[in-house]
Amino acid sequence: TVKVLFPEHLLFQKNLSTIEKENWPLMERFANALNKYSKTSILINGYTDITGGEALNERLSQNRADSAKSVLQSFKVLPERMYTWGLGNKHPIASNNTEEGRRRNRRVEFVILYSYEPDSSM
Repeated sequence: TVKVLFPEHLLFQKNLSTIEKENWPLMERFANALNKYSKTSILINGYTDITGGEALNERLSQNRADSAKSVLQSFKVLPERMYTWGLGNKHPIASNNTEEGRRRNRRVEFVILYSYEPDSSM
């Protein structure tokens, strides 16, 4: 497996799950790379900062993951290769005590899974 983090992560505005158009070229390049390796699956994990309640954060993080999946799908990544998880405010990558830290925690991460099938003729 390989975890993919974009240079500034795929970040979201507070309480939003929309991927901004300025990130679409990056998503297109990522989709093109994914499309070259058809034996991979992609786990898309959405996250939030700690503001908001647990139920809201879980729903928002799922919507962020689904939004990333939708953008990749628009660039021809097959939906059956992608799985989404909304993980709420679990696994922060920065402190939630500052606005900058909370901004960094509002993100999506991608985990690339390679589907290996051993040669049965051996």
